[in-house]
Amino acid sequence: MSPARRRRPDRGATGAAVEPLSYCDFVDRALFDPAWGYYSTGGVRFGEGGHYDTYPLALSPVFGRMVAHYAFRVWQRRGRPPRFELCELGAGNGQLCLDTLLGIDGEARRRPTWRAFAAATRYRIVERSVGLVTRQRRTLGPLAARVTWQRADLAQRAPAAFGPVGLIVANEVLDCLPHHKVVGTSGGPGVVHVQPMLHRRPLGPAALAAAMRDPAARQRVRFREIVRPLRQLPALARCIARYYPELRDLPPDAPPVFVAPRLASLLANTARCYTRADAIWIDYGELRRFHLRAPEWRKAFAGPPRSGRSIYDAPGADDITFMVDFTLAADAARDAGWQVVAYGPQAELARLSGIAVDDGLLEEIVRQRALVWMLALAGVGAEATWRSGAIGHARGTTAGAEPVRRYVARSLREFRRRRGATFKLLLLRR
Repeated sequence: MSPARRRRPDRGATGAAVEPLSYCDFVDRALFDPAWGYYSTGGVRFGEGGHYDTYPLALSPVFGRMVAHYAFRVWQRRGRPPRFELCELGAGNGQLCLDTLLGIDGEARRRPTWRAFAAATRYRIVERSVGLVTRQRRTLGPLAARVTWQRADLAQRAPAAFGPVGLIVANEVLDCLPHHKVVGTSGGPGVVHVQPMLHRRPLGPAALAAAMRDPAARQRVRFREIVRPLRQLPALARCIARYYPELRDLPPDAPPVFVAPRLASLLANTARCYTRADAIWIDYGELRRFHLRAPEWRKAFAGPPRSGRSIYDAPGADDITFMVDFTLAADAARDAGWQVVAYGPQAELARLSGIAVDDGLLEEIVRQRALVWMLALAGVGAEATWRSGAIGHARGTTAGAEPVRRYVARSLREFRRRRGATFKLLLLRR
C-alpha cells in the first residue's frame, strides 16, 4: 500500500470531517478495542495448532521452573523478605503462572528454604483483556485462589505501588505494544496514519467499531495510509528527539522505522511497582542498527508466524506484533532508574536460574506435551479444539501434524541458540 498525502480531512456519511487514526492508534484498537480487538474478544488461540506458540507453552513445564528458580535466587539476594511478589505482565492463557507456581510447590515439598520462599511469595498478573483473565482462571483452576489480578495498562498509566520487593516477568509483551510507523519524506520525518473506508466513506472510531462487529461489513472495510508531518504529534516528536536522533535525516527511500513511545512509558511505570525489583523481559528483537536498515516485512507482522500477512488483511482477527528495538528498551530503562544487568539470548534464563537444558528435560517436556495432546483429543481444556489436530506421535497421524518429540527437540534447539538468536533477554534491576 503506497502512502497518500492529503491536506484536508475526509468526510463521513453525515458530512462531518473524519480524521484518520495514527498507525499506532489503529494497531492498538485492532488488538485491544473492547468491541473488536484481537485480545479483547477472547478469540486468540494459544499453543500448537492455534495462532501462535510461545516458549512458556512449547517448553512447559520447564520454562516456568526456570522462572521459579530465578525468583528464588532474587528472593535470597534481597535478604529473604517476608513478602515477595512475582508479577507477570500479559499472562496469555496462564500456563507460565501455572508452571511457576507448581515449580515452587515441588521444591517446597523437598527443601525447608523453599518452603519459606513459598510462604513469602504472592503471584500477581497484570492484564488488559477481560477475555484473557477468564482464560487464565480456567487454566489455573484451584491455583487461581493464589493469584491477584490487576486490570491495568502499564504502558499508559502508573499504578499504585504493589509492594516492597518483587520480580517482574514479561514474555512477549513489548512486541505487541502499538508502534508508530515513521517514514522519510522530502520535508523531514513523516508519520503514517490509517484511514478506514467503507463504500468510499471514511470511518471514525465509532463507525469503525460498528463495521468490525458486523461480519459482512468487516469484509468490505479497506484501509488507506496517509503520511503527516512529525510535528503534528508533539509527544512522538519528543520521543524521537530523545531516543532516535538517527531519524532526523531519514531519507525518503529508507525503509519505515517503527517507534514505540509506550515502551518507554511501560519501563518507567513498572519501575514504580516495587521499591526494589528485578525485571525479566523476553522478546524477539534486535538493536538499533537492524531497525534502521531492515525492510518493513522483517519488523512488523500479522497473523500466524511466517504467514506473510499484512496488518490490514484481517485486523481484529489477527495478532499484530513488532520486532522490539532493544536499544530503545535499554536507554528508556536507564532513564527510568533501572540498571541494565544483562542483555543477550533468551537461553540466559536457563543459566541465571541454574537449570541445565539437557536431554532429561527433553523427555519431561515430551511427556507434558503428549499429555496435553491426549487431553485435547478427549476434548479437555480451553485449547482442545485446535490442539487436537496440531501434533501427533508419528508423522501422518493427523493432517499437518508434527511428531511430539521432533516438535519439542526443535523448540529446545531454538531456545538454546546463542549466536543469531531471535529471542532476547533483557534483565533489569533497581
